[in-house]
Amino acid sequence: MAYEATWLCNLYIEIGYPQKEPTLVYGDNLDALAIAENLCYHKKTKHFDIKHHYICEQISNKTMVTEYLPTAKMTTDMLTKALPKKAHDIHMKSLGMSST
Repeated sequence: MAYEATWLCNLYIEIGYPQKEPTLVYGDNLDALAIAENLCYHKKTKHFDIKHHYICEQISNKTMVTEYLPTAKMTTDMLTKALPKKAHDIHMKSLGMSST
């Protein structure tokens, strides 16, 4: 996700719309967000690949910030996983679409 955000920021710069604020990345996993903010050594980070350190680097460079968003409010979930009809309809409405 961090790579895609960086790619989009670079695209905007190329077409003349530089970003003034850090990119906001939402997450619904508190442990992952805590590790991204402060990558200290412990059992959970022992086997991280190098690519997972990228977001930590971006946060320390102040080009990205993370924020917690509960799973129930994660609208992008409807694009990446099967959801119950009620949750799907809620996310469709939040995008300004109807399910009928």
